[in-house]
Amino acid sequence: MTQSTVEPARDAAWAGLVFRPMRQEDLEPAWELSQAVKWPHRLQDWRFALDLGQGEVALDGERLIGVAMNWDFETCVTMGLIIVSATHRGRQIASRLVADLLAASTAPTALLHATPDGAGVYARQGFETVITICQHQGASVAVSAPVSAGCVLRPATLADLDTLHTLDFRASGMSRRAALRALLDVGKGVIAECGGVPVGFSFLRDFGRGELIGPVVASDTGLAKALIAHWLAIRAGAFIRLDTPFEEELGHWLVASGLLKVDTVTRMVRGPGLAQDAQMRAYGLITQAMA
Repeated sequence: MTQSTVEPARDAAWAGLVFRPMRQEDLEPAWELSQAVKWPHRLQDWRFALDLGQGEVALDGERLIGVAMNWDFETCVTMGLIIVSATHRGRQIASRLVADLLAASTAPTALLHATPDGAGVYARQGFETVITICQHQGASVAVSAPVSAGCVLRPATLADLDTLHTLDFRASGMSRRAALRALLDVGKGVIAECGGVPVGFSFLRDFGRGELIGPVVASDTGLAKALIAHWLAIRAGAFIRLDTPFEEELGHWLVASGLLKVDTVTRMVRGPGLAQDAQMRAYGLITQAMA
């Protein structure tokens, strides 16, 4: 990592700590930190995240006491899984971890999702609030949300990677090809076609306490519901999670589908806005961390 951009005057707060890039052997202690703050991530979820990104950790002796991760999607670096041990809070360790990751990034834009406790930290580093992300989860209920006439849903395969990347880039403004490739390996996907033209997709995979629907990319809200309802019907009764920036369009419908609204986070961005196509929207996230 390059040198931190945090002011040298703060160095005394970090006396005795070591900051270095995250390694594979850090996965289990990082997962233990997330367990301590009651995050639902499994060790497998941390491994999936590190396989696609990189991180910075803080050590007190041999004990991992802080972690932050990021994912470079060319136009934007997303940041998440930022945790500091309760016994070491108040020493601006999270600020240092985030600053180190920002200093090492060449992407023009940085994006993260902040809890109320973290929002102030990121605001001081130049992040500005954009929108609210709502977390829905619960025992899924099969609901009717048929696709429009002339549209079909079909399984996504590796042969569809270029199509998935194109749709996702239009919706997110980020080049997430590697993440989509990994999702094809660990989960299941469907593509929506209308008149033979791809107009959306969604994925389902194991995550946290159960399964997660996301990302969900669609040309309109009705199609987004159909892409979500496809998985709800298949997995009726299962514990499902979905994180969405479109609460007004999806919130009540998700609750009726058994996915209650349980939490919110704030999307914050540093740098120029992303070039997103208004005709294609990301209704569901990969995760709050990876966006």
